[in-house]
Amino acid sequence: MMRLLRKIFVAMFAGTMLACILTSCEKNQTPTEKAIDEGILLIGNSADPESLDPSLATGFSESRIINALFEGLVGADTTTLEPKPAVAKSWKISSDRRTYTFFLDKRAKWSDGSPLTADDFVFAWLRSLNPNISAEYATMLYRIKNAERIAKAEEKDLSKFGAKVIDAHTLEIELEKPCPYFLSLLYHNIYFPLPRKTLEKFGADKFPNAIWTKPENIVSNGAFVLKKWSINNKVSVRRNPYYRAPELIKLNGIDFYPISNINTEDRAFRAGQLHITDSICPHRIKDILAKTPQNFRSDKWLGVYYYIFNTAKKPFDDTRVRRALTLAIDRNAIIDNFLKAKQQPAYSFIPKGCGGISEPRNIPQRQDVELAKKLLAQAGFPNGENFPIIKITYNVSEQHKPIAEAIQQMWKNNLNINAELYNLSWPAYLAARRAKDFDVARASWIGDFAEPETFLEMFSCDSGLNHSSWKNSDFDNLLKSAENALTKQHRLNALQQAEELMLENAPVMPIYFFSKVYQILPCVKNWDANLLDYHDYKGVYLKKSNDVK
Repeated sequence: MMRLLRKIFVAMFAGTMLACILTSCEKNQTPTEKAIDEGILLIGNSADPESLDPSLATGFSESRIINALFEGLVGADTTTLEPKPAVAKSWKISSDRRTYTFFLDKRAKWSDGSPLTADDFVFAWLRSLNPNISAEYATMLYRIKNAERIAKAEEKDLSKFGAKVIDAHTLEIELEKPCPYFLSLLYHNIYFPLPRKTLEKFGADKFPNAIWTKPENIVSNGAFVLKKWSINNKVSVRRNPYYRAPELIKLNGIDFYPISNINTEDRAFRAGQLHITDSICPHRIKDILAKTPQNFRSDKWLGVYYYIFNTAKKPFDDTRVRRALTLAIDRNAIIDNFLKAKQQPAYSFIPKGCGGISEPRNIPQRQDVELAKKLLAQAGFPNGENFPIIKITYNVSEQHKPIAEAIQQMWKNNLNINAELYNLSWPAYLAARRAKDFDVARASWIGDFAEPETFLEMFSCDSGLNHSSWKNSDFDNLLKSAENALTKQHRLNALQQAEELMLENAPVMPIYFFSKVYQILPCVKNWDANLLDYHDYKGVYLKKSNDVK
């Protein structure tokens, strides 16, 4: 009897200890380890999204989330960026390449279970063309016949819009003229569909109203739905039970963390709180490569970091001043001392080789302090005398601050010009740029598609993204010439001339071309590298190192 009791006691004790060990192990799991079990990807996302409205979002931190929530007619291969079917399962193109007919996947639904139809695309695009919406990317829709005239109220008959609903699952788009990269435009969020009933319910169909994008209100058609949006905390998305192709999605959800401080993000990654970071603290690169090289990624990225001048304000309305400030900086010193990831100095605005374009000819963008002093004197400021203090505006980030401080010092040492730094939150920074409430502002541009137009068109007179206020009719005419070019070479020649003209007028000061440098845990699978850092999360999954499969 005593032996039996002893065996029972030992068994109970062993069971209790095992339970304690398992519980302890469970409690000691890092957030990333627990998230692997749950199928939740944890991503550093640099900033709180200003908007999750596909018509209004302009930032990269917004697009990451919107690509999880919404889906357009066409997606992109996450390695080659070649267009691939999405909501449109197939399409045909007319012999003159002006008319595209898209055949929608009949499985496509909104997250409330209602069917997605061709009308949802036409509704979304006409909404973006409405001046009351103030969609900064509306000009991307101008390839569609009469879109520009409708946006400018030159055409009030909306039935003449080039996008036509043939039936619930067939959409026809007629272009103003052939556009060789039109399919690549369609995976940009300005071309995503919108749920008409939801927007009408909250009065967002004719005026911008963010109420419709709150978690309790939003209706979307992507692989995930919005579950939580907590400012300065995280944005959480979870699987959409009505997504048209559930077999393509391996994750159960994604949490996006708006960590603007790269040191804070680095600590979060090392503490097991993130699977993927947005960037890497430059002074940590050497240590990471020595100790955890498997976590380091450096991908080619079609983007440029630059400063933008407010050409509507004196003395930045003078080309000589803008060129002097541009010629006074040492880009290599910024890269070597602060970035440390072998980024390339930017002496042009379009990254080398983008779409086959040639580099600009005879535009002196490299540092030339003597020429800078000469131009400044010609503008009436010899040795920087009487030059007003420059306000350098940038958004919260440990990476932007040292670059601003370096440029501040270069302008002081080389031109005897003083500058002050203004650090703003992401929403306040965007608001300042749109309101033209800045002298010089930090900026960056990642291509929306892999062609030169994506870097130049935002400086056209009509672009809502032209925060520099620089306008030049010759530049606009060159863009029009590129649109009407009969051959690719004639198109690229016109675009090259347009870039040279812009650089000569210097509304912007290119600093360096991006490399996408970040940390990623080996447990993240199928996170492909591409020039646009485009991810639709299809096929991405998490796997423990000891998993068999």
